[in-house]
Amino acid sequence: MADDENEVEQVSNEEKLQIAQHFLLASPPGQFHEVLSDVRKLLPDGLLGEPLAAGIARAFNNKTSKIVSAPSGNKVVLNSAGELDPTHYFDSKSSATFGVDHLSLATVESSSPSNQDQSLENERVALQRALDAYVSSRFVTDEAAAGVFARDGKIVAVVAGEKPNLRNFWSGKWTSNWQINVTRGQASVTGEVKIHAHYFEDGNVQLQTTKQYPSRAFPFTSETEFAQQITAYISTSETDLQSALEEMYANMNDETFRAMRRIMPVKRTKMEWNVNAVRMNRQVRK
Repeated sequence: MADDENEVEQVSNEEKLQIAQHFLLASPPGQFHEVLSDVRKLLPDGLLGEPLAAGIARAFNNKTSKIVSAPSGNKVVLNSAGELDPTHYFDSKSSATFGVDHLSLATVESSSPSNQDQSLENERVALQRALDAYVSSRFVTDEAAAGVFARDGKIVAVVAGEKPNLRNFWSGKWTSNWQINVTRGQASVTGEVKIHAHYFEDGNVQLQTTKQYPSRAFPFTSETEFAQQITAYISTSETDLQSALEEMYANMNDETFRAMRRIMPVKRTKMEWNVNAVRMNRQVRK
Protein backbone atom coordinates (compact mmCIF):
# COMPACT_ATOMS: atom_id res chain seq x y z
CA MET A 1 0.00 0.00 0.00
CA ALA A 2 2.79 2.40 0.94
CA ASP A 3 4.61 1.61 -2.32
CA ASP A 4 1.46 2.47 -4.30
CA GLU A 5 1.12 5.81 -2.52
CA ASN A 6 4.78 6.73 -3.16
CA GLU A 7 4.74 5.64 -6.79
CA VAL A 8 5.22 8.58 -9.18
CA GLU A 9 2.97 8.60 -12.22
CA GLN A 10 5.01 8.53 -15.41
CA VAL A 11 4.42 11.25 -18.01
CA SER A 12 4.32 10.04 -21.61
CA ASN A 13 6.41 11.67 -24.32
CA GLU A 14 3.23 12.96 -25.94
CA GLU A 15 2.22 14.70 -22.70
CA LYS A 16 5.72 16.17 -22.35
CA LEU A 17 5.46 17.62 -25.85
CA GLN A 18 2.05 19.12 -25.08
CA ILE A 19 3.49 20.83 -22.00
CA ALA A 20 6.49 22.03 -24.01
CA GLN A 21 4.21 23.45 -26.70
CA HIS A 22 2.18 25.30 -24.07
CA PHE A 23 5.31 27.00 -22.73
CA LEU A 24 6.58 27.86 -26.21
CA LEU A 25 3.30 29.40 -27.38
CA ALA A 26 3.27 31.51 -24.21
CA SER A 27 6.83 32.81 -24.77
CA PRO A 28 7.32 36.49 -23.86
CA PRO A 29 8.05 38.92 -26.72
CA GLY A 30 11.39 38.30 -28.41
CA GLN A 31 12.18 35.24 -26.28
CA PHE A 32 10.91 32.24 -28.24
CA HIS A 33 14.39 30.84 -28.82
CA GLU A 34 15.39 31.27 -25.17
CA VAL A 35 12.29 29.35 -24.08
CA LEU A 36 12.93 26.71 -26.75
CA SER A 37 16.49 26.22 -25.50
CA ASP A 38 15.33 25.84 -21.88
CA VAL A 39 12.46 23.50 -22.77
CA ARG A 40 14.76 21.22 -24.75
CA LYS A 41 16.98 20.82 -21.68
CA LEU A 42 14.00 19.43 -19.77
CA LEU A 43 13.03 16.91 -22.45
CA PRO A 44 14.70 13.65 -23.52
CA ASP A 45 17.32 14.16 -26.21
CA GLY A 46 15.83 14.42 -29.68
CA LEU A 47 12.19 14.51 -28.55
CA LEU A 48 11.64 18.08 -29.73
CA GLY A 49 13.30 17.91 -33.15
CA GLU A 50 13.65 20.67 -35.73
CA PRO A 51 10.50 19.82 -37.77
CA LEU A 52 8.31 19.83 -34.65
CA ALA A 53 9.95 22.98 -33.31
CA ALA A 54 9.39 24.69 -36.68
CA GLY A 55 5.71 23.76 -36.55
CA ILE A 56 5.34 25.27 -33.08
CA ALA A 57 7.28 28.36 -34.22
CA ARG A 58 4.86 28.76 -37.12
CA ALA A 59 1.88 28.69 -34.75
CA PHE A 60 3.63 31.19 -32.46
CA ASN A 61 4.53 33.53 -35.32
CA ASN A 62 0.97 33.56 -36.67
CA LYS A 63 -0.53 33.95 -33.21
CA THR A 64 1.69 36.91 -32.27
CA SER A 65 1.88 38.49 -35.76
CA LYS A 66 5.65 38.17 -35.92
CA ILE A 67 7.45 40.82 -37.96
CA VAL A 68 10.08 39.76 -40.50
CA SER A 69 12.10 41.42 -43.24
CA ALA A 70 10.75 40.28 -46.61
CA PRO A 71 12.97 39.91 -49.71
CA SER A 72 11.42 43.18 -50.94
CA GLY A 73 13.12 44.94 -48.02
CA ASN A 74 9.80 45.66 -46.32
CA LYS A 75 8.99 44.90 -42.71
CA VAL A 76 5.97 42.61 -42.99
CA VAL A 77 3.62 40.81 -40.62
CA LEU A 78 3.24 37.04 -40.49
CA ASN A 79 -0.45 36.28 -40.07
CA SER A 80 -2.78 33.43 -40.96
CA ALA A 81 -4.71 35.79 -43.28
CA GLY A 82 -1.57 36.17 -45.42
CA GLU A 83 -0.41 32.54 -45.22
CA LEU A 84 -0.28 30.65 -48.51
CA ASP A 85 1.03 27.43 -46.96
CA PRO A 86 3.06 26.67 -43.80
CA THR A 87 6.23 28.29 -45.18
CA HIS A 88 4.97 30.88 -47.70
CA TYR A 89 3.28 34.23 -47.11
CA PHE A 90 1.88 37.27 -48.90
CA ASP A 91 3.85 40.54 -48.69
CA SER A 92 1.00 43.02 -48.22
CA LYS A 93 3.20 46.00 -49.12
CA SER A 94 4.66 44.81 -52.42
CA SER A 95 1.90 42.27 -53.29
CA ALA A 96 4.63 39.66 -53.83
CA THR A 97 4.96 36.31 -52.06
CA PHE A 98 7.90 34.97 -50.10
CA GLY A 99 9.12 31.93 -48.21
CA VAL A 100 10.10 31.98 -44.56
CA ASP A 101 11.98 29.73 -42.14
CA HIS A 102 9.91 30.01 -38.97
CA LEU A 103 12.85 29.27 -36.65
CA SER A 104 15.52 31.53 -38.15
CA LEU A 105 12.99 33.99 -39.66
CA ALA A 106 15.09 34.09 -42.82
CA THR A 107 13.06 34.88 -45.95
CA VAL A 108 13.49 34.06 -49.64
CA GLU A 109 11.73 35.12 -52.83
CA SER A 110 8.87 32.95 -54.04
CA SER A 111 6.88 32.47 -57.24
CA SER A 112 3.78 31.21 -55.43
CA PRO A 113 0.58 32.91 -56.59
CA SER A 114 -1.25 35.30 -54.27
CA ASN A 115 -4.26 34.06 -52.33
CA GLN A 116 -5.83 37.49 -51.78
CA ASP A 117 -9.40 38.47 -52.72
CA GLN A 118 -8.96 40.66 -55.80
CA SER A 119 -12.46 42.15 -55.48
CA LEU A 120 -11.20 44.06 -52.43
CA GLU A 121 -7.74 44.90 -53.77
CA ASN A 122 -8.32 48.66 -54.13
CA GLU A 123 -9.57 49.00 -50.55
CA ARG A 124 -6.79 46.73 -49.28
CA VAL A 125 -4.02 48.73 -50.96
CA ALA A 126 -5.45 52.07 -49.81
CA LEU A 127 -5.69 50.88 -46.19
CA GLN A 128 -2.18 49.41 -46.34
CA ARG A 129 -0.73 52.77 -47.36
CA ALA A 130 -2.67 54.63 -44.67
CA LEU A 131 -1.61 52.20 -41.92
CA ASP A 132 2.02 52.29 -43.08
CA ALA A 133 2.00 56.05 -42.48
CA TYR A 134 0.28 55.54 -39.12
CA VAL A 135 2.87 53.02 -37.94
CA SER A 136 5.76 55.26 -39.05
CA SER A 137 4.36 58.16 -37.03
CA ARG A 138 3.36 56.29 -33.85
CA PHE A 139 5.84 53.44 -33.25
CA VAL A 140 9.38 54.22 -32.12
CA THR A 141 10.75 50.70 -32.66
CA ASP A 142 12.16 49.42 -35.94
CA GLU A 143 10.30 46.16 -35.36
CA ALA A 144 6.89 47.57 -36.23
CA ALA A 145 4.67 47.04 -39.26
CA ALA A 146 1.13 46.94 -40.55
CA GLY A 147 -0.31 44.18 -42.69
CA VAL A 148 -3.59 44.36 -44.62
CA PHE A 149 -5.02 41.21 -46.18
CA ALA A 150 -8.19 40.37 -48.10
CA ARG A 151 -9.57 36.87 -47.72
CA ASP A 152 -13.03 35.35 -48.23
CA GLY A 153 -14.77 38.68 -48.73
CA LYS A 154 -13.23 40.32 -45.66
CA ILE A 155 -10.30 42.60 -44.98
CA VAL A 156 -7.97 41.85 -42.07
CA ALA A 157 -5.73 44.64 -40.81
CA VAL A 158 -2.92 43.95 -38.35
CA VAL A 159 -0.78 46.53 -36.54
CA ALA A 160 2.17 45.16 -34.57
CA GLY A 161 5.20 46.53 -32.78
CA GLU A 162 7.77 44.59 -30.76
CA LYS A 163 10.70 45.88 -28.68
CA PRO A 164 12.89 43.29 -26.93
CA ASN A 165 15.64 44.64 -24.67
CA LEU A 166 16.89 41.45 -23.06
CA ARG A 167 20.19 43.00 -21.91
CA ASN A 168 18.13 45.22 -19.62
CA PHE A 169 15.73 42.42 -18.68
CA TRP A 170 12.55 43.57 -20.44
CA SER A 171 10.56 43.18 -23.63
CA GLY A 172 7.15 44.15 -24.90
CA LYS A 173 4.75 43.79 -27.81
CA TRP A 174 1.66 45.62 -29.03
CA THR A 175 -0.64 43.87 -31.51
CA SER A 176 -4.02 44.94 -32.82
CA ASN A 177 -6.15 42.86 -35.19
CA TRP A 178 -9.12 44.33 -37.08
CA GLN A 179 -11.77 42.46 -39.08
CA ILE A 180 -13.48 44.63 -41.71
CA ASN A 181 -16.59 43.74 -43.71
CA VAL A 182 -17.12 45.88 -46.82
CA THR A 183 -20.55 46.04 -48.47
CA ARG A 184 -21.87 48.69 -50.88
CA GLY A 185 -20.20 51.79 -49.56
CA GLN A 186 -20.17 50.81 -45.91
CA ALA A 187 -17.53 49.16 -43.74
CA SER A 188 -18.14 47.52 -40.37
CA VAL A 189 -15.11 47.05 -38.11
CA THR A 190 -14.50 44.81 -35.09
CA GLY A 191 -11.14 44.36 -33.43
CA GLU A 192 -8.96 43.64 -30.46
CA VAL A 193 -5.71 44.96 -29.05
CA LYS A 194 -3.29 42.68 -27.20
CA ILE A 195 -0.41 43.91 -25.04
CA HIS A 196 2.30 41.66 -23.62
CA ALA A 197 5.10 43.09 -21.49
CA HIS A 198 7.77 41.17 -19.56
CA TYR A 199 10.23 42.37 -16.90
CA PHE A 200 12.56 39.81 -15.37
CA GLU A 201 15.40 41.46 -13.45
CA ASP A 202 15.54 39.66 -10.07
CA GLY A 203 12.05 38.33 -10.72
CA ASN A 204 9.51 37.48 -13.38
CA VAL A 205 6.65 39.93 -13.92
CA GLN A 206 4.40 39.88 -16.97
CA LEU A 207 1.52 42.06 -18.12
CA GLN A 208 -0.93 40.58 -20.59
CA THR A 209 -4.09 42.46 -21.44
CA THR A 210 -6.67 42.30 -24.23
CA LYS A 211 -9.20 44.94 -25.21
CA GLN A 212 -12.14 44.00 -27.44
CA TYR A 213 -13.83 46.51 -29.74
CA PRO A 214 -17.44 45.87 -30.84
CA SER A 215 -18.69 46.43 -34.37
CA ARG A 216 -18.58 50.00 -35.67
CA ALA A 217 -19.95 51.05 -39.07
CA PHE A 218 -18.45 53.66 -41.40
CA PRO A 219 -19.98 54.87 -44.69
CA PHE A 220 -17.55 55.78 -47.47
CA THR A 221 -17.62 56.92 -51.07
CA SER A 222 -14.05 56.12 -52.15
CA GLU A 223 -11.12 53.86 -51.28
CA THR A 224 -9.25 56.87 -49.89
CA GLU A 225 -12.11 57.82 -47.56
CA PHE A 226 -12.43 54.19 -46.52
CA ALA A 227 -8.74 54.01 -45.58
CA GLN A 228 -8.81 57.34 -43.75
CA GLN A 229 -11.83 56.45 -41.63
CA ILE A 230 -10.56 52.98 -40.66
CA THR A 231 -7.10 54.31 -39.81
CA ALA A 232 -8.56 57.15 -37.73
CA TYR A 233 -10.69 54.65 -35.79
CA ILE A 234 -7.71 52.39 -35.14
CA SER A 235 -5.60 55.37 -34.07
CA THR A 236 -8.26 56.64 -31.65
CA SER A 237 -8.85 53.17 -30.18
CA GLU A 238 -5.17 52.46 -29.60
CA THR A 239 -4.43 55.95 -28.23
CA ASP A 240 -7.34 55.75 -25.76
CA LEU A 241 -6.15 52.36 -24.53
CA GLN A 242 -2.57 53.56 -24.04
CA SER A 243 -3.80 56.66 -22.17
CA ALA A 244 -5.99 54.51 -19.92
CA LEU A 245 -3.05 52.26 -19.05
CA GLU A 246 -0.81 55.24 -18.28
CA GLU A 247 -3.50 56.71 -16.02
CA MET A 248 -3.93 53.36 -14.26
CA TYR A 249 -0.22 53.13 -13.48
CA ALA A 250 -0.12 56.77 -12.32
CA ASN A 251 -2.96 56.10 -9.85
CA MET A 252 -1.86 52.63 -8.80
CA ASN A 253 -0.11 53.76 -5.63
CA ASP A 254 -3.16 55.66 -4.37
CA GLU A 255 -5.89 53.30 -5.56
CA THR A 256 -4.81 49.75 -6.39
CA PHE A 257 -2.25 49.19 -3.62
CA ARG A 258 -4.47 50.77 -0.98
CA ALA A 259 -7.31 48.48 -1.99
CA MET A 260 -5.00 45.48 -1.56
CA ARG A 261 -3.60 46.34 1.89
CA ARG A 262 -4.53 48.54 4.87
CA ILE A 263 -2.26 51.47 5.59
CA MET A 264 -2.53 50.73 9.31
CA PRO A 265 -3.32 47.53 11.23
CA VAL A 266 -6.81 46.87 12.59
CA LYS A 267 -5.75 48.36 15.99
CA ARG A 268 -5.08 51.66 14.19
CA THR A 269 -1.53 51.90 15.53
CA LYS A 270 1.62 51.64 13.49
CA MET A 271 3.84 48.66 14.08
CA GLU A 272 7.15 49.38 15.81
CA TRP A 273 9.91 47.73 13.80
CA ASN A 274 12.51 47.56 16.55
CA VAL A 275 15.14 44.93 15.83
CA ASN A 276 16.18 44.63 19.50
CA ALA A 277 12.57 44.12 20.58
CA VAL A 278 12.16 41.33 18.04
CA ARG A 279 15.35 39.62 19.24
CA MET A 280 14.26 39.88 22.90
CA ASN A 281 10.88 38.40 22.01
CA ARG A 282 12.61 35.45 20.36
CA GLN A 283 14.80 34.88 23.41
CA VAL A 284 11.77 34.91 25.74
CA ARG A 285 9.99 32.36 23.59
CA LYS A 286 12.97 30.03 23.82
